[in-house]
Amino acid sequence: MTTVSNGTVMTVVASALSRGLSIAEVQDAAGISCNILMNPSARPPEDVMPKIVAMIGERFPREPISLDIARAAPFSFFGGLAEGARYADDLRTATRLLTKNCAVISDQLELTFHEGPGAAKIVSAHPMNHMDGGRSAEIGSALIVRLFSEFLGIRDCFDRITFSHAPHCDEIHYTDYFGVPVTFNAGEISLILKAEKLDDRIRQANVELFNYVQTHLSGLKKQIDAAREPKELKTLRNAAAENAQAGVFNAASVAAAANMSVRTAQRIAAEHGTTLQGLIDTVREHRARELLRDSRNDIGSIAFLLGYSDERAFRRAFQRWSGQTPSDFRRQFNKAIE
Repeated sequence: MTTVSNGTVMTVVASALSRGLSIAEVQDAAGISCNILMNPSARPPEDVMPKIVAMIGERFPREPISLDIARAAPFSFFGGLAEGARYADDLRTATRLLTKNCAVISDQLELTFHEGPGAAKIVSAHPMNHMDGGRSAEIGSALIVRLFSEFLGIRDCFDRITFSHAPHCDEIHYTDYFGVPVTFNAGEISLILKAEKLDDRIRQANVELFNYVQTHLSGLKKQIDAAREPKELKTLRNAAAENAQAGVFNAASVAAAANMSVRTAQRIAAEHGTTLQGLIDTVREHRARELLRDSRNDIGSIAFLLGYSDERAFRRAFQRWSGQTPSDFRRQFNKAIE
C-alpha cells in the first residue's frame, strides 16, 4: 500500500470541515476513519487526499479550492522538508533537497529538478492526478511557491507555471495567486524558475543543521520504504537488524535467523533489487550512526561492535555510505545539538 504524509491529509480535512462538510462526509469520501486521518503519526493511503479534494471540488464548483487550501495550509504539509530547506545555503540546494526527498510527502510523488543554461524548472508528476482533475497538483505547486517566498525568503523567483489539466476556476485566480503567467493543458506540471535566483542565499542557512536534517530525512525515507516492502524482504531486514544487536554480520546468519536457506534469502533479496550483503550494510550504517551520536563510544570500539576487522575498514565503509568520515559525522552532529 502506498501512503502519504499525514500533514497533507490533515490540511485538506481541515479545509473540508471549515467549509461546512461533516466528519461523516469526509470519512465517506476518504474511506477511512477520521481517527486515522487526524492522527499526526499515521501515514494514510495515498488516494485519501485526492478523494477528499475531489469531494470539495464537486461541492464548490468553479471556486479556487486548491488555491484557498494552499493559502491556509501550514508548512507541515511538506512532512518536515520545509524545516530542512530553511537551513540550505541557497535556493538551488533547497530545491534539490525538496525534489530528492519528495517521497516523504507522498510515496508515488515525483518531483524532478532540471537545470540548464539560463533555465531551471521543477516538474511534478503523480499517477493519481486524474482522481481530482489535478487539484492536488495545484495545491502542491501553490505551496512550493509559498515555501520559497514566505518560508525561505526568496521572492520573485518564478517565471511561469504550467499545468497539464484545464483550469477549475477563472484563470485570474491563478495569476493573482502565483503572480506570473499560468498555462493550462500543457504537456507537464512545472514551475519554471528564474535561473539567476538559484544562487540566492537563504537567510537561515546553517550547514551543520542542514547536514543533520539530511541524515534525518534519509532515515525517514528508509522507514517509509520498510513499511511498504514485501513481507519476505521485511523478514530478512528484521533478521539482519536482530543479528546486528548481537554483533553478528554475515549472510548465513541472516538467512538462518529468517528461517531460510542462504540460497532462498539471496533470491528474495535479488528479486527486490538488493543483496543480503546490502541489507547487512544498511543495518550497519544505521547502527553506526546511532553509536557515533554517543560521544562515549570511541570509534575503535564501534568498529569492533559492527564486526569490522579494524578501525580503518570501518572508516572506509562509513565514508562510502555517507561521504564523510565517522569523526566528521560525530563533529557535525554535536554542533547541531549544541
